Amino acid sequence: MSNESVDNKAKDDITVSKKVQKKLSKLNIKRQKEQDKIDKVRQKELDKVDKQRQKEQDKVDKKIQGMVDDINQKALKKQEKMDTKIQKRRNKVDTAGIAQDQPWQY
Repeated sequence: MSNESVDNKAKDDITVSKKVQKKLSKLNIKRQKEQDKIDKVRQKELDKVDKQRQKEQDKVDKKIQGMVDDINQKALKKQEKMDTKIQKRRNKVDTAGIAQDQPWQY
């Protein structure tokens, strides 16, 4: 092979290499577009699932809050009953104590 034919061969290889690079670049762009589409669909599905999960969590939270409110209400009523009993006993003791100290008033 002469120098000229080697040079031509090298130029042809460079040209082929550039064409391959262009094709690869186009394929990569196409692949990226397809991946973007897939990612977009996947994200939509994830958003749907997340929204449904959040609805379920809200339901559970609402039930739990209702139970907590119910328990607090019952505890408050019990506390009021106990406070009433204690107050009645105090009044009884106070009345009895006053009656002993000042019998003329009763």
